[in-house]
Amino acid sequence: MGNHPSKTYEAQYSEILSHFSEDEKTALLQNFNEFSELSLGSQKHEKPEVTPLSIKNHLPPIIGELLKDGFVIYIQSQSIFHKKKSAQEKQEKLSIQLNNSIVITKLDFISAIYNLIKTAPTDQSQAAFIIGQLSTNTLRTFVEEVIRPALVYWFEGSYFRKNGQKNKKKDSYFDDDASLINYLICFPKLKYGKPEDDNLLSNIIKESEIEDYFNQGSFMDWFIANIPYQNLFNILLTRLFLHRTISHYSEDEILKSRLSNVISPQIFSNYSLPNFSRLLSPADYYMINSNLPPDCRTTIHTLLFSSARDGESWHAFINLLLYKGSTILVIKDKNGYIFGGFSYKDWELNPKFYGDRKNFLFSSRPKLRFYPVSGYNDNFQYLNFGTKTLPNGMGGQFDYCGLWIDSDFNHGHSKAALLSTTYNNPRLSKQENFLIEEVEVWLVKPTTRDPDDIPTGPKHSALDRHPAELELIEMATDRKMYSKNVREPDVLPGDDDLE
Repeated sequence: MGNHPSKTYEAQYSEILSHFSEDEKTALLQNFNEFSELSLGSQKHEKPEVTPLSIKNHLPPIIGELLKDGFVIYIQSQSIFHKKKSAQEKQEKLSIQLNNSIVITKLDFISAIYNLIKTAPTDQSQAAFIIGQLSTNTLRTFVEEVIRPALVYWFEGSYFRKNGQKNKKKDSYFDDDASLINYLICFPKLKYGKPEDDNLLSNIIKESEIEDYFNQGSFMDWFIANIPYQNLFNILLTRLFLHRTISHYSEDEILKSRLSNVISPQIFSNYSLPNFSRLLSPADYYMINSNLPPDCRTTIHTLLFSSARDGESWHAFINLLLYKGSTILVIKDKNGYIFGGFSYKDWELNPKFYGDRKNFLFSSRPKLRFYPVSGYNDNFQYLNFGTKTLPNGMGGQFDYCGLWIDSDFNHGHSKAALLSTTYNNPRLSKQENFLIEEVEVWLVKPTTRDPDDIPTGPKHSALDRHPAELELIEMATDRKMYSKNVREPDVLPGDDDLE
């Protein structure tokens, strides 16, 4: 009889621990032992315990103080003492404070991590509500505190190598994440195919700051519907409490993690990481990658074209774009708006629209938004060499596309009377007819075509064949044709150049 409590404890402990893999069990117990050493020094106990403060002090500095308190408050809420106290109080509103006098057993600790990582979103949302301390803090604060360290952990996949190179770990926050924060707050209420209320974000933020608006039930509805945020939340939890560092991943784990967007694709760019792009931030790329088909997440993503690097030349652009594979096109206009589109099928010369239903359009500045195909028509993408123009477009119809680049590589348009038909997107640029500031193209999946079946695209400008006419054009327009000097682009840098 006297040993009954101990048997109950051990049975509960074994049952919960059985839900973790062997590697996860090792990491969990190692974590707890480190917490215990901080709490107890060299003292030995049959049933070791830790204090909330020792857990908080052990969390990495990349985690903000509010979020550290939230994790510790939730873990201490699993203690037998606190659960009994909460049951007696029967409070409708959670009011939990960090209390260093409460002891946390090994069972309490693994129970907390199990509820956070191994349960369904409905159960996980209850734990997240306590961690976010949303009875006293705003939703924006919670979203911001989670995604900043989670993005750092996610982006480690971009420079991970299996060939012996060292990871270039980035421990600093990514500051350019305001668009992602706003997008995630709005995400459960965003509906494709309907005009978006410009006041959507401000209204949600105001509602979230009204006392008791985010009671537990309201927050659970928001959390359960928010798959991108759940993924970032789980990335953070796994890396904090299971110590699953990328360097210990097997090839199969890397593949599985990239398929599920737990770590980013490997990125090759001539720009330094994490500033791998002049137009996209890691926060933007996280959501773009979330919308890519799974087979485009496991490949190496390469900066195929950059107007800043390769010149503002339509011919350089086309030579690097044609028949390459699945690509992301990113445009920045002169007003600072950034937008683009994903094309699953190769860009090819075709007098008609073509493409795939996996295509989508997006904007990243000033708002982060995504627009998949509507099913209204199949005008997914277009590229053809005519006698007068060399147009490139996605969606809608000729002269009225969701996204279009003119052959002069200076102008484009994004027209949508309320919405463009193919992708149900609103106008992506500030004005319907825009001036191009900069363009990037990312190759996210190489073509599957046989090289012998790929047509030979243009390698030189028509201006090369008529130098006299070129001089006359320059004299008549009083404009220097700088793009005439653009030729084949340089080879992309290898691993050594990225160091």
